[in-house]
Parts: sequence; structure tokens; C-alpha cells
Amino acid sequence: MRFVPSGRQFLALVGMGFGLLLLAFLVLYALVKVPTPNEFSTAQATVVTYADGKTEIARVADANRTSIPLSDVPLVVQREVLAAEDRDFYEHGGFSASGIARAAWNNIIGGSTQGGSTITQQYAKNAYLTQDRTLTRKAKELVLSIKLSQTRSKERILEDYLNTIYFGRGAYGIEAAS
Repeated sequence: MRFVPSGRQFLALVGMGFGLLLLAFLVLYALVKVPTPNEFSTAQATVVTYADGKTEIARVADANRTSIPLSDVPLVVQREVLAAEDRDFYEHGGFSASGIARAAWNNIIGGSTQGGSTITQQYAKNAYLTQDRTLTRKAKELVLSIKLSQTRSKERILEDYLNTIYFGRGAYGIEAAS
């Protein structure tokens, strides 16, 4: 005979499962510290110039990247990136529960693969973590994004994101892409 839990037993099991997940998250949150960004995410190109110091001869680097302050990025570009990547950037605390749930649901039902990551989560992944697609990395990404939102301004996070994101054709960062 098969065990079929009653309504109360089912709710108790779901509650215990949720409690264990919450406990695991709290332990992870307490243990994870925001490290310094990894070397590759901040590496910039070396620019070789003529004696005049202005005329560029060549760029030498593993990644084509030049970091710039957010104030040098046109406001229209900032708004377009936010519209495309994370409409609620200024409203959330580093992650979007609805975005994660939507992406998970679409992946479960076999719909199109979607990203549920916010700009803060994408920056945390690119600057601090590996590109591995594991639940452990995703959990660390979530915790780091919350901690980044608590310790840095939204403007600083957006600036760091725009300076580390890959735009294609070897261009890392908004300056290299422009």
C-alpha cells in the first residue's frame, strides 16, 4: 500500500522544505563575502601611442576593454540598456523574484530559455564567479547580488556592469563597444 499524505501532512512537508531552503539561504548569506572582482573582468587594454601621446598605434590585451565613469555614458544609452536588460533595476534589491520565477517556469514547461537575472546578478556573475551553469553558482550569484545592492549605489553597480559586460566582437565594456 502506498503512503498518501493528508492535507496537513503535505502542508507540513512543504513548510519544512521551505524552512530548510530559508535556513540554507541564511547560512550562505552569512558565509559569502563580496570579494574583489576577478582579474579578467577588470583587465583593460594597453594602448601604445606615438610620441605625441594621442595618436594610437595599437591596443594590446586579452580583452578589449577601457573602463569609463557612468557620467561619460550618455543617458539615452543607460536607459536603453536598462530597458533591454532590467526594467526594474532601481526598484529591486539585487534580484527579481518574478523574473526568476518566470524564467524557471518557462524552462520547466519547455518554453523558450529565458534569463531571469537582473543587471546586479549579471554583474556578480561576470565579476566574481565562473560561467558554470550550476545551482551552487546561481545561489552564490543571488547572495552576492543582494550584498552588492546593500553596499553599493545603483549608479556604481550600473557603471561596473557597463564596464564589464561583453558586447560581442571582442568588446568588453561600453567604451570598447562604442
